[in-house]
Amino acid sequence: MAKPKRVGIYVRTSKDRKGRELGIQRQEKACRELCERLGWGVLRIYPENDVSASTTSRRRRPAYAEMLRDARDGLVDGIVVYSIDRLTRRISELSSFLEDQREHGFAFATTEGEDTSTAGGRMILTIKGAVAQQETERMSERINDSLLQRREQGKPHAGGKRQFGFRAGSHFQELDLREADLIREGWRMLTGPDPRTPGDVARYWNAQGSTTPQGRAWTIQSVKRVYRSERTGGIITYKGQDIGDSVYGAPLTRHRWERVQAVLDSRSTPAARDSGKRKHVYSGFLRCGNCGSTMRVQWATIQGRTFRRTFCHSGQTGKDGRLGCGKVSRSYAWIEEQLDALVEAALVSRPPHRRADVPAEDLTGEINLLEHRVQVLRNRWKEGGMDDEDYFASLAHLRAGLRALRSRENAPDIRRPRAETDPLAVWRNDDAETLERRRAIVATVIDHVDVFSVGRGRRKPPESTSIAVTSAS
Repeated sequence: MAKPKRVGIYVRTSKDRKGRELGIQRQEKACRELCERLGWGVLRIYPENDVSASTTSRRRRPAYAEMLRDARDGLVDGIVVYSIDRLTRRISELSSFLEDQREHGFAFATTEGEDTSTAGGRMILTIKGAVAQQETERMSERINDSLLQRREQGKPHAGGKRQFGFRAGSHFQELDLREADLIREGWRMLTGPDPRTPGDVARYWNAQGSTTPQGRAWTIQSVKRVYRSERTGGIITYKGQDIGDSVYGAPLTRHRWERVQAVLDSRSTPAARDSGKRKHVYSGFLRCGNCGSTMRVQWATIQGRTFRRTFCHSGQTGKDGRLGCGKVSRSYAWIEEQLDALVEAALVSRPPHRRADVPAEDLTGEINLLEHRVQVLRNRWKEGGMDDEDYFASLAHLRAGLRALRSRENAPDIRRPRAETDPLAVWRNDDAETLERRRAIVATVIDHVDVFSVGRGRRKPPESTSIAVTSAS
């Protein structure tokens, strides 16, 4: 075989915390010395710094992929690496590489002297690849065992971004007292006798001059993320499983965290009428009076005038399965005004809702029994009396039972505010945060509205018969 003149050198290091690239520089030097001894000409270097090639890594290796493409296309006629574990630590990837070498005929060498020109040499190389993969898997097992041991001791995972309520750089071991107080005050707002919403908590935190750990203003979703995080309740998880409580402080206790989960779950019902993220109260209720397809609502600017319009879109499927006719386009403001008056009149005519006292269940005994079983199970597992798979399955079952009991225990606090809510007061509050609640109220009054064309160039208001309201059953 002729000596390759266009060799690609592949160099890789798994970790380079300081970013100085000393490891790949040493590898490149050794590979160039090998090429010089063999009389091979070097064309280019394919470096990948701080990139793992183990079986547990999910990161892509673009330089490796580019090198293989160049070899398949004949741009390089040889590949040199420092050692086989620098090329890959996956036996399947090594087998694929050797198959490409056999098919495309490019040369291959390492500084450790492997020979791929014979069956025996390829066997030795495959054995080394298997050893490299085994070492990465053993390393992964040791790391996982260490992480699990820390969780058993009640120590949370120290990595990840800073979370609201914990001091920066403390690895979730020290609380930010001011932020923890805000979390507790928000908890009282959400679960108190006059429950507020996550939007109220967001406005309160913003008014207090607080920001998210990323320096942004609080929103409903960012507030929910704080209360949904197990770390806020001092709960230790491992691979998605709840395995105990943190030995360090947390903004909320486990009991308080579980209570706020029940409150948030009660508020996460789907919005009515296929709303998704609607911006208009009657979006989704309006139908084309000509073809029956659902009409869209959007802002439009025509001849310098900006207004909201609702229209039948010719790309929308009608009730007969055909596309919308596109023949109806109306100003949304007049329709909204008519329907607002209709909904308010319906709410005013309803008899006032009487508050019903919600009896509370005393579930203390059942909860204490399950918590005792969890503790007995954990002690048995720590002493080696059961396998991980059985432990996590049993623990998940007990935790699910506890969550169900907590939800029943907190049910009076959840149902009472809903029973005490005045629909008319909610309807008259047109803040953006109440949009979905107002749409839910509309769904109790209106099933759908057929909108008919009124022609173009009309100067007087449309007749009331230009819309047909079908009441909710």
